[in-house]
Amino acid sequence: MNIREEIVEKIQQIPESRLPELYKVVEKLVDEQPKEGFLKRLAKIKIDGPPDFAENFDLYMNGEKSLDDYYKNRDEK
Repeated sequence: MNIREEIVEKIQQIPESRLPELYKVVEKLVDEQPKEGFLKRLAKIKIDGPPDFAENFDLYMNGEKSLDDYYKNRDEK
C-alpha cells in the first residue's frame, strides 16, 4: 500500500463532523506548495543577442558596442 492509499484509509475513519476541519488543513497544504524559485524562472529567460554579449556585457551597456549593428546584420541575412 502506498502513502496515498494509507492517507485515504485514515481519512475514511474520520467522522463526517470533522471533515470541514480536515478540508481546511488539506487546502492549506495544497496552497503552501513550493513555488518555482527565482533562479529557475531566470533560467527560462531567452536572450537574443550577439555571440559575445555575455563576455562584453559592460561594453554593450555603456555604448562602446552597439546592439543595433548585430540586429541589422542579422536581419539582412
